[in-house]
Amino acid sequence: MECVTSVSYSLLLNGGLTAKFQARKGLRQRDPMSPYLFVLVMEYLNRSLKTLDQIPDFNYHPRCAKLKIIHICFADDLIMCCRADRVSIQLMLKAFHHFSEVSGLQANMEKSSFYVAGVTEEFKNLILSEMHFTLGEFPFKYLGVPLSTKKLTIAQCMPLVEKITARIKCWTTKFLSYSGRLQVIKSVLFEMQTYWAQVFLIPKKIIHMVTIACRTFLWTGSTEISKRSLVAWEKLCMPGSAGGLGILDFYSWNKAALCKILWAISTKKDILWVKWIHNFYIKNRNISTMATPKQACWIVRKVFDTREWFEAISATGDINEFWKQGKFSIKTMYTASRPQYHKVTWKNLMLGDTTIPRHRFILWLALNHRLATVDRLAKWKIDVPNECVLCTSQKEETLDHLFFECVYTKSIWTALLGWLKEKHSVGSWELELKWLTKRTKSSRPRAQVITFLFAATVYYTWMERNNRRFQNQFVTYADRVREIALQLHIKGQNRSKWKAVLEQLNRYPSGNSV
Repeated sequence: MECVTSVSYSLLLNGGLTAKFQARKGLRQRDPMSPYLFVLVMEYLNRSLKTLDQIPDFNYHPRCAKLKIIHICFADDLIMCCRADRVSIQLMLKAFHHFSEVSGLQANMEKSSFYVAGVTEEFKNLILSEMHFTLGEFPFKYLGVPLSTKKLTIAQCMPLVEKITARIKCWTTKFLSYSGRLQVIKSVLFEMQTYWAQVFLIPKKIIHMVTIACRTFLWTGSTEISKRSLVAWEKLCMPGSAGGLGILDFYSWNKAALCKILWAISTKKDILWVKWIHNFYIKNRNISTMATPKQACWIVRKVFDTREWFEAISATGDINEFWKQGKFSIKTMYTASRPQYHKVTWKNLMLGDTTIPRHRFILWLALNHRLATVDRLAKWKIDVPNECVLCTSQKEETLDHLFFECVYTKSIWTALLGWLKEKHSVGSWELELKWLTKRTKSSRPRAQVITFLFAATVYYTWMERNNRRFQNQFVTYADRVREIALQLHIKGQNRSKWKAVLEQLNRYPSGNSV
């Protein structure tokens, strides 16, 4: 009480602190003492409601009697339940009103609802009129997740899609590059889906809608449905070592998240919701061999049905093999469920954070032969001048010509290799990939520097091609070489292992190398 009654405050005004003044209205919001006091007060509510067990006239809710559950509380979200009879409701409210009188905390009736089932219409209206409740309907949200007695419909899951599209429609995302959009998909959008996936089974149609929204956003930067896609979504979900981008497959991740719930049911028998499932559905039977309980709610049935999916991917059939250090690893389960892909020879060019993300994405497109060069545009029946805009050879613009038959690109790559004092003659695209595959097998700093320069060469060549073709802007290859060298030095400032390599180089390539 000394901490509560003697509290004082000081305001930061115009860069300086004002004189301290005493509080007169108790603790303010966000005061460090508030959470501790709140826990103490809610513990009193918890004990007050538990005393109802000693009153003979009080009747538990039929589904809560075995475990003697009267209320579920998380922070200031409270669910109280009992049998739908007048006496039980009055006793429960009496205990709650007593708590309000003692603590001074009042329930916000505008945010409170009354849910009832299995009673007559007259009794329901009587309770609503006498106790001034607002009748609630299922589904309702608890901790941000919709709760329903029936399987969630597509319309009830639409808030998930709307939240994702709201993130995409934000004005800041309109200026993102491919790599920036990829990061949004991997972090913000997927975390939303993950939160819901670990609570209930997301309908397959919703997962399909989320996938389409993410795919459209990646390739177009908007939410308008488009079939434009340079690479198939299945390819994007493949790991980096197999030539993909490592985007998690939503459907498989959702199944792996449900396996975590299945594992908790079979192992964590001290948790309240697990006890409830064991009391009503499992009843001392073996969860791995028993049939799916038909009388269970839809989410429980779906969790039990996940056993078939798990048995199809597990060699041992033991779900505890995905349990590590006291926790169930959804990621390990997800990895086990994915096919065993063949590794690509150029995986070292893509793995790790050696290169700049936007450089790495364009390099990935080039490695998969998915850059929209003139020959590919012709296949899509898009008519554009087919001559290479980077050189005067009048040859058709193809991937093989851009890298490294074109004089412009070849000059950049030759200058950078000469700057590194690499004794290598620049050849075709395929020959360069073979040489780089051997040269970058190790994790040595020099191999990482070569990878960085190669990705930058591909990126700036493609940017220069677009600038010349669509904006009529030109930058000489000598300036591009200096720009790449400057970026290498900036990148090397944060990588101590590169310093020994950079110290042997001039800050910029010499005139001879250019």
